[in-house]
Amino acid sequence: MAAVLEDRARCPDQRQVNGRLVAVLDPRRGERILEAGSGSGVLARAIAPRIGLGGFVVGMDVSPDMVREARTLRQSAGMSAAVASVVAAAESSPFQDAAFDAAFAARLLLHVSDPSTVLGELARVTRAGGRVVLMDWDFETLAVDHPDRAATRRIIAWRTDHHSGDNWSGRRLYRLMREAGLRDPMVVPVTTVAVDEQAALTGSVFRAAEVACAGGAITLDEREAWTAALRERLAAGSFLASLTYFIVRGERT
Repeated sequence: MAAVLEDRARCPDQRQVNGRLVAVLDPRRGERILEAGSGSGVLARAIAPRIGLGGFVVGMDVSPDMVREARTLRQSAGMSAAVASVVAAAESSPFQDAAFDAAFAARLLLHVSDPSTVLGELARVTRAGGRVVLMDWDFETLAVDHPDRAATRRIIAWRTDHHSGDNWSGRRLYRLMREAGLRDPMVVPVTTVAVDEQAALTGSVFRAAEVACAGGAITLDEREAWTAALRERLAAGSFLASLTYFIVRGERT
């Protein structure tokens, strides 16, 4: 799983959205920053050069395997002094109140059962005036140029409603920030575009058809016809898909 995450992070669409997240988080020299649901540490390693000497990034993940991989990768990158990785659930952070200048979670809240509790923990460990940043996609914003509109709509709707968490999470982040009492939340939408097989989104489009077929939303014949049309467009250089992520930043009061 860690290798998959690392490979996806190298894809141009994921580099785009990760870069925008780091810009919105705005890490500063000497700051202490916490990431919840840090996985293999892709974002923590991207942030470390921005904070410089005296600062550090802590990546927190519930999976011991992910934390081990993150530690290995940070050592290979020569970032052991600036990046730490700990095993902990985002719903029950082991850190003291106001221990960090900023805290964030990317692609996490769509996978948890109680996003408000996670956000509450991120706010609790952030000092007054510090930043809290959330990012998730909204899978129902997926747009695919395909000749079969009806099948495309069924595939996207089934994937959104039935597979891999709350795929409306992105559109909920602003409300969650408001309800948590964070000040002046700002919303930054980031639309990623895929035109070839180098984009992680392209693989997600094909997987959407697979899971929709497995769930009974489309037949096997419909899946084969739908994906064949996509492969033809990829071969012709005319494939296009897009997906919107929402980044929301608020200030701790």
